[in-house]
Amino acid sequence: MNHDLRLRVEGAYPERLLERCLTRGARFARVRRSGPRTLILETDAHSAEIVLALCKRYGLNHRVLRHGGLSALLRQMRCRWTLALGLILCAALCWGFLSRIWIIDIAFTGSVPGDASALRRCIAEEGLRPGIAASAVDAERLQKRLLANAGDYSFIGVRVQGIRLLVEASPEVPAPEVYEISHARDLVAARDGVVESVTVHSGEASVQVGDTVRRGQTLIRGEEDKSKEETTPVSALGEVIARCWYEGSAQAPLEKRIVTPTGRSENACRLELLGFSAPITECAGYKSEKLDEEILPVVGLFLPLEVVRTTHLEVEERTEAVDAAALEARLTVLARGEIQAKLAADGIDYELASAWEDVSQADGALRVRAVYEITTDIAVSRDALSEEVNETWKTVR
Repeated sequence: MNHDLRLRVEGAYPERLLERCLTRGARFARVRRSGPRTLILETDAHSAEIVLALCKRYGLNHRVLRHGGLSALLRQMRCRWTLALGLILCAALCWGFLSRIWIIDIAFTGSVPGDASALRRCIAEEGLRPGIAASAVDAERLQKRLLANAGDYSFIGVRVQGIRLLVEASPEVPAPEVYEISHARDLVAARDGVVESVTVHSGEASVQVGDTVRRGQTLIRGEEDKSKEETTPVSALGEVIARCWYEGSAQAPLEKRIVTPTGRSENACRLELLGFSAPITECAGYKSEKLDEEILPVVGLFLPLEVVRTTHLEVEERTEAVDAAALEARLTVLARGEIQAKLAADGIDYELASAWEDVSQADGALRVRAVYEITTDIAVSRDALSEEVNETWKTVR
């Protein structure tokens, strides 16, 4: 028996009511007493009708505590049909949202960086944008199109993950530089520094750890011993890690000039025609002044005759000391920025070993000198160094 209804009945003799209900065919899943004159009955809908009819006949207090079962659910749904409609609408909106692509992600694998903008441009050319239906995305076709048009990639994978379109790409690893081992060449220093390590793959080292080298100095000679008396030319290969220094500086005055108008002014006018001028009114001016000119054409385009009106504004000048700490912070940023610009222009791979600043004052100005101490491979071929010198000369010219 189910117990979809729970009733509470109050009376002087509730047991007699229970007996009459049983004689009329009522069945109860559970009966318990909650007070001396109160019974809690759990029963089905048919038995509840019998109980309620007897309660009304004998004037007993009764109350339905809980409705359950499918009939109660249907009754509640009929009373709240707008809730059912809202749930259906919400489910439709969720299905519409989850059936479309809203996020397009690009992930690169491998050690070589890729160009996300090129991939996004190719994806947009295929008509794929946030909001497109997931069923309209052909992952296999998009993968082939990206491999053909996006650039040099060894692998491109396309996956649809719910509302996310994931494009995984692995850029091609550039082929290493091919050396002709029989082509003789030396490796020289690309910049000044102190040698920290020397690794020779072919050739013979000309420097050792701790040596100070200058730009253009030979680091690894392009020759190897063939015998005790004879050497053979080879293409020098290797790395020379050196400690180098980059400097940048910035300075600014410790006092700033402040100009304040006093409110006094005088005007002067003159006529100008083809480079000649004649005064109309004159004024003596002020010892410290600011000039403001206004040109008024007299005749117009036919004759370039103009009236030039000059306003002399008296000003007071004074100097004020600047905040030295704030000025030092700004100059430090500028000095470091100069170093970073030099490093970017050289285009080298380096590790920063240490950095410091020197602050000095001279002739009423504050000067900040910043130094970066870096470690980098300074070994380059002599041809590469010559090309770098030529590019620098072209830039200077």
